[in-house]
Amino acid sequence: MSELIVERCISRTRQLELGVDAWPLWKEGTGSRTLDLEATEKSYFLAGEAVLTLAAGESVHVGAGDLVTLPRGACLWEVRADVRRRYRSDALSPACCII
Repeated sequence: MSELIVERCISRTRQLELGVDAWPLWKEGTGSRTLDLEATEKSYFLAGEAVLTLAAGESVHVGAGDLVTLPRGACLWEVRADVRRRYRSDALSPACCII
């Protein structure tokens, strides 16, 4: 996969299907940083907003309620309002996220 996929304002039903509540929590303050993802990652934004830009130049603005699927590789995060998100990386063992 080489693109960002965004599902806007996902429903509680969709969150439960994915098991979002059991995913690890990540917090980040405003600023820019590049994350190099080892594998595809899903992020559910609880709060905040950011612009995510892949090395190829594709970019998307995301915020609370959005579910983002990021491909493996480098992604620039421009955090515009403090972010709280839950994430699930394909690099993590499935056992890490069992309630």
